[in-house]
Amino acid sequence: MKSDDYPILFLESDSCALKAERRHFILVRMKVALLLFIVGVASFSWSQQPSVRTFATVISATLLLSVMVLNAIMETQKFDQVWFNSRAVAESVKTESWAFMMKVKPYDGTIPDSQAQGHLLENIKGILHRQQSVASELPSQSQEGTMITKHMRQIRNRTLEDRRDYYVQNRIHDQKEWYAARAKWSKDQEFRWSILAWILQGGALTTAIFAVGFGELVINPVGVLTTAAAGVLTWTNARDYRKSSQSYGLVCQELALLEDSAKEVSTEERLEDIVLDTERTISREHSMWLARRM
Repeated sequence: MKSDDYPILFLESDSCALKAERRHFILVRMKVALLLFIVGVASFSWSQQPSVRTFATVISATLLLSVMVLNAIMETQKFDQVWFNSRAVAESVKTESWAFMMKVKPYDGTIPDSQAQGHLLENIKGILHRQQSVASELPSQSQEGTMITKHMRQIRNRTLEDRRDYYVQNRIHDQKEWYAARAKWSKDQEFRWSILAWILQGGALTTAIFAVGFGELVINPVGVLTTAAAGVLTWTNARDYRKSSQSYGLVCQELALLEDSAKEVSTEERLEDIVLDTERTISREHSMWLARRM
């Protein structure tokens, strides 16, 4: 299912989450880089360079002030909170959309489509009201009529077998593949960054031993290497690679089991059970992701 086939609120909140995530990690990278520059300036033996000592002091003070400004921006703008809340809205809207298309209560086939659409609009409105901080970040020109797309109506009006096959392929299988890819990517990233941290720590130790053995150096990179290693660990923790890999892998396995079960569905009641189990599995992982982040 293409993104354009979801309600406009999903598209807007998803875009908002991506922008906030990108801005948050840009600030994190800038902060780590500035700290490295500060330590780099401090690693020089300025006592042997009195002519530029004042210049170095000004540079250090400017860099330190820049770090404070970045901290203030991160604290006031709270891009991480916007990211989390926008993602929560996007995922909740997606879950309600699939329930509507698959005729899961309160959108089941025993009620007219117009009534089911009314329920969906009310639930989407409730999702947005529960995350009012996100509403201010979204475009103001959204129209309520675009909350239920033509594609969603078409899928809802298909036969049981068609809806079942569509859900298996475009929701369960699609999400299973996504979680499998993210689990592998997170595991690979965690390994690479861990190796880099060990290399930097080993370099700091080797340099420290060399400095002790051969006396004071004009440039002492121990602080730079140690700070770089700490920066790598900070970045790894910020991205939460290890726990994400484990969590994504577990969800992938659960979805694989649900995919096999869904292929045998032959009644509306059984399809509803599969949809509820699938959406609960995805929602549970997202809730755990939010808990880890916050």
